[in-house]
Amino acid sequence: MKLSPHEQKILDILKSHPEILDNSEKRTEIAELYNLSEKTLRNRIAELKKRGIITLNGDSEKSQKILQNGELDLWAIAKVFSNHKWFIAKVTSIFTIVGITYALVATVYFGSFISLYPAGELSQSGGMFGDFTGLAQTFGINSLGNSPTYNIPDIINSRRLKKDVVLQEWETGLYSEKVNLIKYWEIDKPTFLNPREWLLKLLPINNAESDSLEKFTHEAILKLNDLISIKEDITGLITVSVLMEEPQLAADVANYISDFVKKFISYEQHREAKRNLEFVEKQTKKAKINLTQSEQNWIEFKKEVPQSVTAELRMQEQRLNSNIDENKAVYITLLQQLEIAKIDEAKENLLVNILDIAEPAVEKSKPMRTFITLFMMFLGLCASVGYLLLKELRTI
Repeated sequence: MKLSPHEQKILDILKSHPEILDNSEKRTEIAELYNLSEKTLRNRIAELKKRGIITLNGDSEKSQKILQNGELDLWAIAKVFSNHKWFIAKVTSIFTIVGITYALVATVYFGSFISLYPAGELSQSGGMFGDFTGLAQTFGINSLGNSPTYNIPDIINSRRLKKDVVLQEWETGLYSEKVNLIKYWEIDKPTFLNPREWLLKLLPINNAESDSLEKFTHEAILKLNDLISIKEDITGLITVSVLMEEPQLAADVANYISDFVKKFISYEQHREAKRNLEFVEKQTKKAKINLTQSEQNWIEFKKEVPQSVTAELRMQEQRLNSNIDENKAVYITLLQQLEIAKIDEAKENLLVNILDIAEPAVEKSKPMRTFITLFMMFLGLCASVGYLLLKELRTI
């Protein structure tokens, strides 16, 4: 921007004496020093402000100072920051205070964790019938397959487990008697400052369900979702972390989860073993009937035809013998399956190893007050500096 000699003179005076912008006495003194009247100096400064050559803080030729030939002038940027250091300090302080306030009022959580490891049949692909499946399928028995597998993270993330955790009554330091998480978190208490609650009261629909146990349970489960985290390593180790407002409560919930997983898998495996036993017993009875019937057919044939003198009779006798052999093989196979199924139904399988049980935490896990304070301080610094840079570059 090209300036007249007189405008350049006023600009040089302002650079040397920026205090004349707000101090009329100083402006009068400086005007006399440069053989000008105070009114003339004041009017010229006002004209330069109108044209955007100087700002209210006395900075001049912004675009020429910050950007020189398409490159940022680091010295000019440092000067801008120096001239606005109080603004930077003020914004950074506000952000820091907000961070400290949040860190002080935020709910304190303590963390406990358990580590689980699949063991036994849970970590194997084959089931109890693995050795005999091929032979059984040879004779048309297709219902014998691998035992079901269970994914531990899916069990922990299930609504069934979390509903049990929410409705389970826990010992807490906040109440003298055992309470469930709905009461502990005070989800069942009315919240007068909640706009959603006021809206539900005004609407005619769902009013009957607004205070139902199902609604409270659902809200508690949503909150519990944010407090349980699962990490699964490539080695198969599963770590479950639980956050709660009390250290002992966090440990109790984590240990309850490990017990639930063990009992659930054990129950499902036992039920599957019982189902398989019932199926094998049924198939064994059928196989025995078929074998008996095939033997009876052979006996009746031999009574009618003691000597197989023709080729047709010899062929018919061979078919009867083959039928007996096939039914006998199926029956023997199923007898072996039956014994295995009885053993499997009776034994207790170790399906999940609990490597680490949860213990009460000695230090809080959240909020990380130092980190929050430093982060908000850094965020305030970046916000103030970024604002100043954008403001200075807007005139380019």
